[in-house]
Amino acid sequence: MLLLALAATAARGQDLVISAGAMQSQQPDARSFALGITYTHELTEHLAAGIGYRNEGHIPGHHRDGHVANLWLKATAFSPELTFGVGGGPYYYFDTTVAEGAAPEQFNNAHGWGWLYGATMTWRPGTSRWFYQLRVERTETGHNLDTTLILAGVGYRLEQDGSFKANSTGHAWRRERDDEVFGAIGQTIVNSLESQSAGAGTLEYRHAFNPVVRASLGWMHENDSRLTRRDGVIVEGWLEPSFSNDRYTLGVGAGGYFSVDDYRPGSKDLLGLVTMTASARFASHWVGRFQWHRVASRHDRDSDIILLGMGYQF
Repeated sequence: MLLLALAATAARGQDLVISAGAMQSQQPDARSFALGITYTHELTEHLAAGIGYRNEGHIPGHHRDGHVANLWLKATAFSPELTFGVGGGPYYYFDTTVAEGAAPEQFNNAHGWGWLYGATMTWRPGTSRWFYQLRVERTETGHNLDTTLILAGVGYRLEQDGSFKANSTGHAWRRERDDEVFGAIGQTIVNSLESQSAGAGTLEYRHAFNPVVRASLGWMHENDSRLTRRDGVIVEGWLEPSFSNDRYTLGVGAGGYFSVDDYRPGSKDLLGLVTMTASARFASHWVGRFQWHRVASRHDRDSDIILLGMGYQF
C-alpha cells in the first residue's frame, strides 16, 4: 500500500541517493561496510515515502542485505538549504548464515521481516539538483541481527513524468510506446558463503498500463554455478515511473520464478523474485536496461541475477 501511495501521488519531487558507510552489529559484536540505495517521493511539504536497498556487509557467520519501504517526516531548520528528517518502516532481509552444526562450507539462506528506522540530514546547495545526505539508521528483527548503520551519500533530484493523477491541465501524462521486448546477459551469483557464480540471460516482454504500473513475462536462464543450474518462466508486476520525458526510468518489481533446477532432479519450484531496474533511452525505439533480480528460495539456493541488455519499444 505504501508503494501504491508513492506512485499515485501527483509528482512533487523525487530524490535518488546512493550512499556508503559502516555497520555495527551487537550480537555478534562486529563491524563491516554498509551500502544503500534510496528513492524518496515527496507526498506533502513535510511528508515523504521511500523505498530502498541496504547491504549490511560481511561479518562472521552473516552476509545480510534487504529491501525497505518507509515514511519520513521532514522539516527545514537553521538554513533553507538544510533539511532534517525522521522515519521508518518494514525491512525484508536476506541473510546468508553458517548452517548450525554443519561443515564450514554449509550455509542457510534466512529470510524475514524487521524494522528499519532512523534520521537524515540533507544539504541542498542553492538551486542545484545535486545534494548531500547523512543517514543514521537502526534495524531490529525478532530472530536475526540488530544493527546500526551510518551512511553518507550523494543524491540527485529527479522530475517524474506522470502519476496516476492528472496533471495541472487535467490530462494524465502518457508515453508514446507501451510495449517493450528486452534481452540481456549477465551473471547469477548464489547467496552462499563462497558466492559461486555463472553466466545468466533473459528474454522478456514488458507492458506499461499507465505512467507508473507495468508488468513483464519472460524466460530466465542461470548457467551452472556448481550449486544451481536453473531455467524457468518469470512473471512480475512493476512500479516504474519515468523521468525527463521518458528518457530514464527507475523501477522495483516483485513476482514469481517458476523454475527447473538440474541440481534438483524432478524439481519444479515456484521461487520468489524481487527486482530493481533502471533504463535509459538512446534512440526513439531503443533503450538500455539494467536489472538486478533477487531470487528467494525455500531450500537455501537464493541468488542475485545481475543483467545488462537492450530493449525495443513499440
